Amino acid sequence: MSTFFGLNISRLGLQAQQKSLAVTAHNIANANTPGYSRQRAQLTTTNPLPYLNGEGMLGSGVVVAEIGRIRDRFLDTQLRQEAQTLAKWETRHSFLSQVEGVFMEPSKTGFSSVLNAFYNSWQELSLNPESSSVRAALLENGNAFTNAARHTNEQLKAVRSHMAEQITAKTEEVNTLAEQLADLNRQIVSLTAQRNSPADLLDRRDNLLKELTKIIEFDTVLNDNSSISIFIAGRALVDNNLNFRITTTAGALDGDWTLSPQPVWERDNQPLNMSNGQLAGLMETRDVLLRSYMEDFSSMVWGVINSVNDLHSTGMDLYGTSGNAFFTGSEIETLQVNDLLRNDSGLVAASMAALPGHSQPAPGDGGNALLIARLRSAAISIDPLQPDVRLRATLDPAGLTTFTNFHRDNIARLGVDTRESERLAENQTSLIGMLRQRQDSIAGVSLDEEMANMIQFQLAYQASARMITAFDEIYDTLINRMLR
Repeated sequence: MSTFFGLNISRLGLQAQQKSLAVTAHNIANANTPGYSRQRAQLTTTNPLPYLNGEGMLGSGVVVAEIGRIRDRFLDTQLRQEAQTLAKWETRHSFLSQVEGVFMEPSKTGFSSVLNAFYNSWQELSLNPESSSVRAALLENGNAFTNAARHTNEQLKAVRSHMAEQITAKTEEVNTLAEQLADLNRQIVSLTAQRNSPADLLDRRDNLLKELTKIIEFDTVLNDNSSISIFIAGRALVDNNLNFRITTTAGALDGDWTLSPQPVWERDNQPLNMSNGQLAGLMETRDVLLRSYMEDFSSMVWGVINSVNDLHSTGMDLYGTSGNAFFTGSEIETLQVNDLLRNDSGLVAASMAALPGHSQPAPGDGGNALLIARLRSAAISIDPLQPDVRLRATLDPAGLTTFTNFHRDNIARLGVDTRESERLAENQTSLIGMLRQRQDSIAGVSLDEEMANMIQFQLAYQASARMITAFDEIYDTLINRMLR
């Protein structure tokens, strides 16, 4: 056993406490760094040596085995899963709120008010069929109806376009994050193989996973070499240092609705299967909810257009002629009041072609205008299986709703869906808040705890230094004084 054995033990003690103090300083410096996990120097004894002049083994000191993170992997996985669900509901609520802003119901400028004003004009015309001012007011309200229909349709399409842009942008963001994660995997594997601690790189990887969690639903597998593999519905997005790209394609037609853009795997154009995350929220909101609101709105508008045109074309104007449609246009984008009527209000067919019991028409009566005004409360049927939204809403005495009520039901359903999304997002936010508190209590930096550790390591360092002083005195006695 070397005479300097005790000195070496003290030296190892100094080094171990010095590294522990450095880790403590690193924790304190990053106390406010987002996503930082507190680190600990894991101390372990060195291999003992046989005691040559007696029985047993003699300890040989201490070393820092590794600098590890304090982290709960199960809690991390749970947080990611709940965050994916939150991202879906927040995305859904955000876009449904935009749709609510488009309809502006109930309000004086909402579509229901415009439609009621249009019907009221026909009611007024039935009482004053020859009044030019009443006819002008009708045409003005007819223009307001088509303008509102076009504007609402344009705004809904703008929301849809915004969602399409977001789908494309989020898809590219997934690719960027996957590339960065694969690169971090490579660095972590390299450091681990060299028996170096990649704690800060692991934090960086977790932060990237946190960003990816918001966008798409995925599962992770921790590999033996400390890399992770990321799977979307069982298909690899990241595998060790490899990443696989996704892209968007022009989706297929589903009736009149285009499922585009559609996220797919770049390698084989297979669609991504996901139920949570921002991408899932965007896809579901666009292709299920927004589609239903837009199609029901279009069905209602075309139902009004068709029913008014049918009655108007069979009525008679002030000149005794009939056959003109009140509205023209084959798409909502081209809807307008017939130019012939706008140029000559006398062509508005307020009269019936012939009064009951008479063979001759009566241009001055308001019977046809009254029939059109009564469309406000006319029973209608909706055929959701009709592929052409322009033909879904039809007059039907056995129908269970009206054009106005059908629109109100559509708006009410939108309100229910929006409030549900908001409530579920709030619930998820509360749950994630509790989980993050637990995570912070485990992985977060406590300055009080770090200060206590600093004092502990400082005292241990001083004690090791004092041992070196003691051994120095022993060696001085042994070397210098015994030679006198």
